[in-house]
Amino acid sequence: MFVRKKKNPLWRGSDRLELVMLVGLFSIFLLGSPVLAWWAAGASYDADQRAIAWERDNLREVTARLDDTPVEQWVTPYTAPAAWTAPNGTRRTGPITVGPGIQPGDEIRVWVNTGGDLRTEPGDRNPVGKAALVAIVVVATAAAAANGLRRIGMALLDRYRAREWQRAWSDIGPRWSRDQRPYS
Repeated sequence: MFVRKKKNPLWRGSDRLELVMLVGLFSIFLLGSPVLAWWAAGASYDADQRAIAWERDNLREVTARLDDTPVEQWVTPYTAPAAWTAPNGTRRTGPITVGPGIQPGDEIRVWVNTGGDLRTEPGDRNPVGKAALVAIVVVATAAAAANGLRRIGMALLDRYRAREWQRAWSDIGPRWSRDQRPYS
């Protein structure tokens, strides 16, 4: 692999393990994140395309005529009773949301499903833009996960190195010191 035999006596086994861990995480990130991003962006794009197709097949814009009920009797200032004809030909009535300046008897355009139930206006979708955003978020998440794993691995290695250093110092320390008490 990328691990080279070192002549340096300070090059410990934990240093080699650290190198393998870092190269492995970096390789997995470089190979895995594009695949994950491609898959997630494709799934997002397909979902948006299905939503657009459903809206095209199931939502229709129809004209609703407001009742002649005085504005003071409306449930709220922006909700008025109205009547409209559903795409299947049935006559429907109910409260609809209206903007300011609308008066009783006015006609406004509303969106309904095939059964005539009121729906919100179809959204302005951008499947390509959303797919690109999803891909960017997936790559950023993969980078954050790789960095988190690196930090966990480094913390464990550092803890191991500190214990090894303490163990070695407990053996060597008394020989270097005038104090003959062993370190604990």
